[in-house]
Formats: sequence, C-alpha cells, structure tokens
Amino acid sequence: MAGPLVSQLCALLGNQHFPSQLASILSNHNANQSYESKDHLVLRIEGSICTKDASRSALPDSILLGSIDLKDGQVIPYSQITPTATPPRDNETDENTPPTPRSIQNEEVHPPKRHKTVSGLRPSRHLQPAGTTVESPEPDHSVDTHSEDQDTVSGSVRQVHSDTGFPQRRKAGQDYNPPVLEPTSTDKLIAGIWRQMYSPVKLSRTPTVVEPTINIRTGVSGDVFRAVNTLCMKYYNQCQSSRALEMIVQAYWIECYEARIAVIRLENPHLSSTEARMTALKEACAVLNWKEKDLRNRMAIWRGYKEIKDAGGWPSLIFASSGVYRFCKYRTGFGEGFSTRLRHIRSSLEVAADTLHPEWRDLLHVIGQGDTPRQYHGHPHEWVTVTGEPALPLHATYVHLNLPNGFHYRFIDECVLDAAVFGEEDPRRVPDLDPDICQVCKSKQADDVEQNQCSCFPVLFGGVKGPAPVQIFSTASGKNNGVVARVNFDRGAAIGEFVGLITNGISGVDVMVGGTKGRTYQIYQGEMGNFTRFINHSCRPNSQFQRFYWRGQERIIVVSRGIVAGREITVDYSDHYWKQLNKVCLCGELCCRFRGSNR
Repeated sequence: MAGPLVSQLCALLGNQHFPSQLASILSNHNANQSYESKDHLVLRIEGSICTKDASRSALPDSILLGSIDLKDGQVIPYSQITPTATPPRDNETDENTPPTPRSIQNEEVHPPKRHKTVSGLRPSRHLQPAGTTVESPEPDHSVDTHSEDQDTVSGSVRQVHSDTGFPQRRKAGQDYNPPVLEPTSTDKLIAGIWRQMYSPVKLSRTPTVVEPTINIRTGVSGDVFRAVNTLCMKYYNQCQSSRALEMIVQAYWIECYEARIAVIRLENPHLSSTEARMTALKEACAVLNWKEKDLRNRMAIWRGYKEIKDAGGWPSLIFASSGVYRFCKYRTGFGEGFSTRLRHIRSSLEVAADTLHPEWRDLLHVIGQGDTPRQYHGHPHEWVTVTGEPALPLHATYVHLNLPNGFHYRFIDECVLDAAVFGEEDPRRVPDLDPDICQVCKSKQADDVEQNQCSCFPVLFGGVKGPAPVQIFSTASGKNNGVVARVNFDRGAAIGEFVGLITNGISGVDVMVGGTKGRTYQIYQGEMGNFTRFINHSCRPNSQFQRFYWRGQERIIVVSRGIVAGREITVDYSDHYWKQLNKVCLCGELCCRFRGSNR
C-alpha cells in the first residue's frame, strides 16, 4: 500500500484516521471482488469549495487534485488522468443548446428571481383590503389612489383610492437623491422661525426662579425624574422667553436711537448728521457703561433684529431660532429678496403665533406695546393665508357656493362615529387582528407613550402629538384653497390622518371609502374634519393616502413622498374619481391626465 504518500496526506490534512479508513475500503473490495484481477485501484483526490461552517453544503463545482496508484504507491501524472464527465445540473443550461419547448415553459412558470427593495413600512398583503378605496373630499379639488372594487360602493360616489405601498424611506448610509443646492442663510432663518412656531414653547415676560416641589437629590425615582423633566421644560421656556425679550428690547433700541438722532438735530440745527449721531452714541455709552466700539459692534446685530421685525412683524423675530444672532452679525442673507420673502409670509406668521401661542403678545409689554389687539382667534386652520395680505376667515372663502346657512366647518382631531349607522361598533376595527401588535414593524402598540414600541408614525400614533406644521392658503390657480407645508416632510413621513364623520350610504359628494368588501365605511368631511379636507389633487402628487392599522383599527393617513417647506401638499384623487365628474383638472402639470372635460 502507498504508505509514504498516505502518511504525508494524513499529516497535511490532520486526519489521522485516513489510513484505517482506506484499509477498510480496500478490504471490502477484496472480499467482494468488485473489480477484475487485471485492474488495480487508484486513489482519486478531489477538492471542493465550501464555507467554514461544515453544516453548509459545498459549491457545486469540484476540482481534481490528482491520483495515486495504490499498487505501487506512485503518483499518476495529471495529464494521464481522464476526468469523468459531470452531468449538467437541473438549473444549468449549455449556452449552445437551443431552448426546447420544455425549457421555455419552465422559464415562464418559474421566472428568474428578482430581488426588489421594499420599504419597511409596507402593510402585509392579507391586510390590504381588496377593493378598499380611500377618498378625499373638497369639491373643487382632485385626489388619487388606485385599484378599487366597483362592487364595494355606488358608482355615483366620488371617491379616492389608496392601494399603493408606503413611500420607500432612504436607507441609512445611502443617498438616492441627486445633488441639490444647500439652503441659503435666509432659508435656514425662515425654517427656524417655523420650527419654533410649531414647538411647544410657552413664552412669558416674567421669568422667575423655579424650584422643584420635591427633593430631587434623593435618587432618581419615577417621581424625581418627572420633577426634573418639569424643571427642565420650565427653564427652557424661560430661556426662550428671555432671549425673545432681549431681541425685542434691542430692536426697539435701534428705533429709539434713530429717533433720538432726529431730536438732537432739531434741537441743534448747527450739528451735522454725523455729529448728532455721535452725540446720541455718547449718551448711550454713558448709561450702558460700554466703550463706543463695543456698542457699535452690538448695534450692527441689533439693527438686523429691527430689519427682521420690520419685514416679518414681531413674530418673525420672537420665534427666530438661535441662529438669528449669527445671521445678523455677518449679514450674509440681507439681500434684496430677504425682506420681500418675510413680507410675503408676515400674515401667515401672525396667524400661527396668535392661534398657537396667544401669550406671545404679552412679551411686548416690556416696550409698552403689550396692549396690541390679537388679530386671529380660534383654530389655526380657520384662517386662510394670502400672500402679502391679511389672512381671511375660512368661511369667507366659500361665499361663492351660496350655501343656505353659509359655510360651517368644525375641526376635530379624531373621527366621529355616526351612531345612527353603526351604533357603538366602529367599522374600522379589523376582526381577528391583534390590537397590541403593529402589522408593519411587529412591535407593541400602545396609546401610552412610555409603553408604546411602534415607531412607524410617532407624529400621529404612540408619540407626543403636536399641531400639524401646515396652513390653509389661497391658491392662485383657481383651486380656491389648498394646504401648504411649513416645514420639510421627509419621504415616508406622516403629514396627518384623514378624519371626519364615519358613516355609510352617502352618494353624490366626496367621501373617503375604507374597509374591505362586505365591511366598508365612508369618511365624510363635509361638516367636520381637519386640514386634509383641503388637500388638492395633482397628477404628479407629492403625497399619498395610505392605510395603517393602529390598535386594531384601520386609519387613513397622508404620507409624504418628499415635500419641501413652502410647497403645496397634493395627492392624486384617482381616475375613478375624475371619470364621474365633468370637471377640468387644474393641477397644471405637464403629465396632467384630465385637462379636458371629456374622459
């Protein structure tokens, strides 16, 4: 037997049992006489590629390493080895072999697998109610979603459909967007104003030292931690209030300084404008106890505060973010378009400030202007903003409808169930659906923020809720009112929930249809709802209606496809909606499907 070579293989491969295994095979062959006497045995050595984990199968191809003649122990040269033909595997096809009808049929039945990237926020297929439609209201707008079961609702119902998946969100570390211009200093300033406007900050002109009601140095128990959080929020509010008060006084100082110069010149006609300015400057330094150079440096920043206030009103300065100091110091954004942009949104800022932070005017008491009357009352969306002009009451923008009792609309945060139709049973509840598990992320859902683990749409469900950063505005394209985004909405982010009266059997008006075949319902926003009623149609929308299941109930939400602050929010009302109307689409897109009245 080939002892030396076998020993070398044992040492090389670390397999000490190899000689005994080989001897056992040879003894079995000798006993069975499975080969002719004139033949002699050859040890054929092959190798294959596999992973380190031995439990996994090797790759299909093997490599012939060589052979050893077991009779004389000599190596058989590789050139004398005749490899045995390896039959093709079932999933391998020779390039030169023409396709047979059987192979073509197999390819059609079992096409090559195609890996498709899908969003993590895509509901399960069995939860997508076949024939469910999502409708949108606003008679002078348009809306879309896609397939719908025509047997589910009456053909006379104008409805919006939503069977598309959630907009895909950008994966971490990957950038799918083309290069874009960086926001300017003015863009950042205005964005900061709107963010602060929709924050939960509470402004007050009387900052005081706030002390905790319990001993917060006795260990961080639940009560202690809540007390510290309360303390943190109170001082955060005071910090914002103090900064706002400082800017108010400094902007007003510039007004007084310029007025003082005018008075000095009237009292001393012989002084030049420069001399009058120097006189006023020295008067200020004597009281402030600052050097003239220090005051001049500060005046440049204070003058910027005044310019912001003059263009955008006091709210634009009071709710400016911390970056306003740098903006005014370096004055990189004070161009011709800066004041114009602020003037265009001046009334919009005042609407948001008066309705979301009615206490802000109290800060003006520090300069004796706290008695300025409040201009806008009620819900933030009860006012329609107009570019460069005062906002209008919502009902005043629907006078052209000639309604018998005028236009009345009640803003609500949650849907109202029509007890006359459904009684106490909410048709949005899906039978046999676990109300504690999210169907998208499979995490626990709870209305309690501390207990909830589902983070699919924290702005709407399971998180701290705030006012939607959107406003109703008057469009310039004949669509009457629309909805404008005041902050950026990333792709896949929720904008708001479609809420209204949950009923059934309505026809001839715009409704949103939800549920499944045999378990349908309608959401009607004719008399109550929220801002989603005023979202206009576009054949190239930047948002979409989408179903989401929260606590076992179906909810219709508006999800962004990527919206930049200042842009109108639009959806596609669907072909089904437009085919029932003799109206012309006013979206103005080049891809508009409904420019004409014949459809």
